[in-house]
Amino acid sequence: MPAPLETIAPRRESTGSLWLSERALRLLTPVMACIEPERARIALHGRASDHDARADRLESVARPFHLYALLGRHAPEQLPESWHASFSACLDHGTCPESSTYWGEATNFHQLVVEMGLLVLSLEISREHFWSTLEPGLRERVLDWLESARGVAMHWNNHLFFGIFILEFLRREGRAHHEDTALIEQHFRELESMHRGRGWFRDGLNDSSDFYNAYAFHYYGLSWCYFFADRDDERRKRWMDWGQAFLTSYPTLFASNGAVPGFGRSQIYRFASLAPFGPALALNCCPLDASIVRRIVQTHLDYFLEADAFTAEGWLNIGWTTPLPAIAESYSCTASCYWAAKGFSLLLLPPEHSFWRAEPADTQTAYPDATHPLPGVGLTLRRFGGDSEIINTGTAVSLMNLRYFAAKWSKLAYRASSGTVLPCPAHPWPADLALIAEAEGTRFGRHLTYATEFGENSARCVYALGEKTHRFVARVDTRISWEGAWLLVEHEIEANGPCRLIQGGFALGYAPGEAPEPFPLERGLSVRTPDGRHSLLLDVDGFDTFSLDHCAPDAGQLHTLYPLHTIPLASAQMRGEKLHLSCLIYSGPEHAVDPPESLAGQTRRRDAFASTAQNP
Repeated sequence: MPAPLETIAPRRESTGSLWLSERALRLLTPVMACIEPERARIALHGRASDHDARADRLESVARPFHLYALLGRHAPEQLPESWHASFSACLDHGTCPESSTYWGEATNFHQLVVEMGLLVLSLEISREHFWSTLEPGLRERVLDWLESARGVAMHWNNHLFFGIFILEFLRREGRAHHEDTALIEQHFRELESMHRGRGWFRDGLNDSSDFYNAYAFHYYGLSWCYFFADRDDERRKRWMDWGQAFLTSYPTLFASNGAVPGFGRSQIYRFASLAPFGPALALNCCPLDASIVRRIVQTHLDYFLEADAFTAEGWLNIGWTTPLPAIAESYSCTASCYWAAKGFSLLLLPPEHSFWRAEPADTQTAYPDATHPLPGVGLTLRRFGGDSEIINTGTAVSLMNLRYFAAKWSKLAYRASSGTVLPCPAHPWPADLALIAEAEGTRFGRHLTYATEFGENSARCVYALGEKTHRFVARVDTRISWEGAWLLVEHEIEANGPCRLIQGGFALGYAPGEAPEPFPLERGLSVRTPDGRHSLLLDVDGFDTFSLDHCAPDAGQLHTLYPLHTIPLASAQMRGEKLHLSCLIYSGPEHAVDPPESLAGQTRRRDAFASTAQNP
C-alpha cells in the first residue's frame, strides 16, 4: 500500500553519493544477470511491444545501458568488469549486418531510432570509461550503423531529439555530413515551436502536456546543453532558461511521501520523473537548493524501490507501486520500464561536486504549500499539506493517440494520495473526477479542452462530450475552485439531446477484506475505509441521484494504488437544452471532512453544507 503523507524524514545516510549509486546497482544487478551478449539482448521475458522483435531487443540493451553509463561515469570502480565486456559484445553482435542478431537499419518512424538516440546519449555519457575503450573496428561499425538514422522520418514530438543526438555524436566522431547542421537546426526549430511558456511543452502530435516534459524535453534539452552545445551559445542559454523556469513549478508535483499524481502516458517509467535534476545541477541552472533536490530524489526513489515494483527475478515490473498491466500502453515491452534509469541523472555530477555534501531537507522546507498556474498548457500544479495535485483545464490527447485512452489526460484533477482509475477497453471512461454523459446507450467523455481563465484558487475551461462518429454532443463550461483537499466543481452544459450526466468524486482505493463503508447524506454520499480515508461528494446544485460505482470484479486491478476501488457518483437527467450542475468533492482523512467556508460561500445553496462529519 502507498506510504502515508505523514512520513518521517528519510533514514539518515552518509553524505557523498553512495546512497544513490547503491540504489542504482540494486536496480541494475538483477538485469545484468539476464544479459545474452551473443543474442544482442537482455532476456527480460514477458510482454512484447507493438513495434517488432528487433526494437524490443535493442530496447532491452539500450535502456539498462543508460543506467550503466551513468554509474560508470560517476563511479566506474563500482561496476564489475564483466558488464563492460557484455555490453561491448551486445554492440558487436547487434550492429553487425552479417549477424543473425543484427538490430537492423533505421527506417521511417521506427522505434529503432528512439533507442539509437538514447544509446548515443549513453555512449557520450560513458565516453571515457566505455566508448573510448572499445576496439577501433567496433567503434567504426557502430558509427556505420548510426548513420542509417540520418534523414529518416521521426514522429513530430520529443522524438526529434533522438535525431539531434545521433547527428551530434556522429559529428564529434568525425562522421558529419554537409546537411547535418541544417537537419539539427530544423529539428530544434520544430521542438522549440512546442514550447508553451514557463518552461512547459506540448508534446507535438500527441497534443498533450504531461511528465514527458521532465523525462523528455528537459532531460534531453539540458543533456544537449551539457554535452553538445559547444557551437550554439544562444540556444544553450535558451534551453537552460527554460529548464530553470520548468524546475520552478514542476517540483510541486512531488508529495512528501515521494508520490506524484498518476497522469498521462508511460507511467511505467516511474522515477524517470527525476530526470531533469542531474543535468540542471551540472549546468548550474537548478533553482532549488541541493538539500531540497536530495530530499525529493531520495524520497521519490524509495517510494517505488520499497514498494511491490519488482518481479520475482528482481526486474522492474509493468506497473506503478504494484504490478499493474492495465497501466501500460501498446508500445511498451518488459524492458520499457528501464526508461526509469533517467531518474539517476544526478550521477552525471562528479564525486567532488558540492551537491554530494548536502543533507536531505526537512519536510517543511522540501514540500511547502504552493500553487503554479500554467496557462500555456492548461494545468495548475498545487501542493497542500504534503499532498500534490494537477488541476487539468487544458491538456488532453490527439485523435491519433486515442488508443491510449483519453482518460489518462482528460479528468478534472489527478491527486497523488488518491491515485486514479485507469481506462481499459471495456471501461474507457472511468468516472473518478470526470464528467460523463450517457445518451442512447453510449458513454461520452472529454477530449481536447481549452483553458479560458486562471485565478488565484480557480481555473476554468470549455470542452465537448461526444465522439466523432456520433451525433450527440454536450458543450460544457467548467469552473474548478479549490482549498486544501476540497474541490468545488461547477458545470454549465448545453446538449443537443437528452442525456444523463454523471460527475464522479475521487476513487477510494482499498485492499481485499477492507471494503469501505458508505454513508448516505441528505444531498450527497460519503464513503470511508476502515483506516479513516474518505471520499465524499456533496451536491450544491442540480444533481438528483447519488450512488457508488464499484470496480468490476472480473476487470483486474485498475486503480493505480490499490487492488480495488469505489467511486461516489452524482447524476442528473438533462431534458432541456441547458443545465447547471455543481458539487463539492473531497478526498482525505476523516478529521478534515467539513467543507471550507471559502468554497461553501461561493455556492448557490449554503444550506447544503451542514457538517458532514456526523455520520448517520
